[in-house]
Amino acid sequence: MAYVLIALLSVFLVALVAWPLLTRSSAPLPAGYADDRRAVDEELGWSLDAIREIEMDHRAGSLSDEDFEALDRDERARAVELMRRRDALAVGDDG
Repeated sequence: MAYVLIALLSVFLVALVAWPLLTRSSAPLPAGYADDRRAVDEELGWSLDAIREIEMDHRAGSLSDEDFEALDRDERARAVELMRRRDALAVGDDG
């Protein structure tokens, strides 16, 4: 169990460091919310990556059903909240 959590944390930290290098956007975002939007988009990308990692670890047998359910539920709730924040920023830009 501890090894699984360490592995998940390691994957998350690598993604955290690598994500800005891999997702450079060429189109400038409107001033006023560009930094917030970019931060939410990055966090959402990390969250979706974490969900995929959790699923792969469960399929590989590295996570028990109990651990999978808890981690998956929490990360999906985080992703939904980030999507809501991203949508709210987009609505604010339309007006």
